[in-house]
Amino acid sequence: MTTEILTGTPAADGIGIGRIVTYRRRAPSAERPPLQAGEIEPELRRFRDAVEVTRRRIATARATTAERAGQREAAIFDAQSLFLDDPAFVGEIERAIGERHARAESAIETVTASVESMFAALDDDYLRARADDARDVASQLLQSLDGGEATTAIDLPTEAIIVADELFPSDTTRMDISRLAGIATERGSTTAHVAILARALGIPTVVGVAGLLRRAVDGQVAILDGDAGQLILSPDDNALAAAGERMALASAERERLATDRDLPAVTLDGERVELRANIGTPAEAAVALARGAEGIGLFRTEFLFVDQPALPDEEAQYTAYRNVAKVMGERPVIIRTLDAGGDKPLPGISNGGPAEMNPFLGVRGLRLSLAHPDPFRTQLRALLRAATAGNIWIMFPMVATVGDVHAARRFVDDVAGELASEGIPHRDDTPLGIMIEVPSAAIAIDLLIREVDFVSIGTNDLVQYTLAVDRTNPALAAQYPAFDVAVLRLIHDVLATARAAGKHAGICGEMAGDPVAIPLLIGLGARELSMGSAR
Repeated sequence: MTTEILTGTPAADGIGIGRIVTYRRRAPSAERPPLQAGEIEPELRRFRDAVEVTRRRIATARATTAERAGQREAAIFDAQSLFLDDPAFVGEIERAIGERHARAESAIETVTASVESMFAALDDDYLRARADDARDVASQLLQSLDGGEATTAIDLPTEAIIVADELFPSDTTRMDISRLAGIATERGSTTAHVAILARALGIPTVVGVAGLLRRAVDGQVAILDGDAGQLILSPDDNALAAAGERMALASAERERLATDRDLPAVTLDGERVELRANIGTPAEAAVALARGAEGIGLFRTEFLFVDQPALPDEEAQYTAYRNVAKVMGERPVIIRTLDAGGDKPLPGISNGGPAEMNPFLGVRGLRLSLAHPDPFRTQLRALLRAATAGNIWIMFPMVATVGDVHAARRFVDDVAGELASEGIPHRDDTPLGIMIEVPSAAIAIDLLIREVDFVSIGTNDLVQYTLAVDRTNPALAAQYPAFDVAVLRLIHDVLATARAAGKHAGICGEMAGDPVAIPLLIGLGARELSMGSAR
C-alpha cells in the first residue's frame, strides 16, 4: 500500500509503531414512535435506573483513573457526575419523556445535542471542550439503557493504535494501556479530557485528523507521531527505521533514568524512603515493577467485582492475587479487601436495604464485608492461598474501631482453620493491617497498632472525614486543603505511634505522589510512600 500521511494537532507527545484498531461507538438511535400515555411512568423509571447505573460506572472510572494517573486527572469524572444531578440535563430529559412523550434514547440524544451547542457557542476553548463530558455521559446512559457493559474491558491486540471519531475518558478506563501504541481521533482538542488523560498516561496522541476513519484500515501498519501531529499509514522501510530509531533513543533515555530508578531513595540526611505503587489490576504490577516500584502499597480488588453477572469465585480471585505476588517476587504486595459503597458502589453486593442518605458514612469498606460474610470469606480464602506465592499483606479498609479489627481477625482465623482442615496450602502468618482513613482510627492509633501488623494512611478520605468536606464537590474544592493542620497532626501521630511500636506505616493516598507534599510527609515521619506507577 502507498504511504499516506494524515495530519492533525499534537495532543500528547511521543512516538509509537503499531497496527490500526478502529473503535466505533453505538450509532444514534433510529427514530422511535412517541410513548403512549401508559408508557410514560415505566419509561421514566427506566431512565432513572439508567442514571443510577451510570453514576456507579462514573465512580468506578474515577477510581480507576485515580490509581492510574492521579487524583487531579481523576477529577475529570467529577464534572461528569454533575451532569447527572443537573436539572438542565437530567431534568430536561425527564421533561422530554413526561411532556413530549419521547422515548429515553431520543430524549437523551436531543438534550445532549442542545447542551453541546450551548458549549460550542462559548469563546473559551476549555469550556467548549466540556461538550465532551456531556457526550460521554450521554453515551454511558445509552449503554445503561441497553444493558451494555460500559465498564467491560475493550479487547486490544498488542501495539494497538486506536483510531476513532472521538474518544471519551470513560473509554480509556476500559483499555489496557500497556497495549496502546497511540491514539488518533477525527474530533477533539488538546484541552479535551481524553487528551489530558493521554498526556498523564504517556500515550502518544493526535487529535483533529480529517478523514481519519475513511482512510485508516484495521490491521494497517502505522506510525503515530505525537510530536509532529501525524499518523503515517503504511510507512515504508525508511520511515519505520527512522521511527524505530527515535523510539530506541527514547528507550535509551528511559534506561539512563532507570539507572537512578533502581537506586534506593535516600534523603540528603540519610533517611531511607521506600517507594511502592498503587495498582488497580494485575496487569499493572509488571508496569509498576518496570518503573522501579519496591512493592505494591495498594492493590485495589474492586476490578474483580465491577459489572460482573455474579460475584467472583475463589479460583478467579486466587489466580489474580497469585499472579501479582509472583510478578513482585519477594517485594511486599498489600492487597486491600473489597472497598465498595460510598463513592464506589458495586452491583452484585450492596447493603441490601433502602438507599442510604449518606453512603460515605454508611455501609462501605470493611463494614460491607462484615455484612456479607460469604463473599468476605471467599476473598479471604483466596488471599491466604495466594500468599504462598509471594509476600502478600492483607489490608482492611474503612476501619473505625478496635472492634472492627477484632471482627475481621475472627474471619481470618476461621478461614485459616477451614483451609487447614481441608489440607489446602495457605499462609497462617500473612500480615494483617488496616487503612487509616477515618479520624477515629487515627486518634485511637495507640490502641489499634497493638492489633495489627501494619497500617497505611489513606489521605484522600482522611482529609475528607477530618474536615467534613465532600472531596468530589467542586464547590468545596477550596475547603479541601490536604495540608490542614488537623490532618497533618493526625498523620504525624499515626506515623510516630507506629514507629514507636516497631510496626510498618505507609501512605497510599494522593499526597504520597504529590511532589509538594512529599518533603512534608517525610518530615512528619513517612518512610514508605505509595502512588500511581505513572508518578
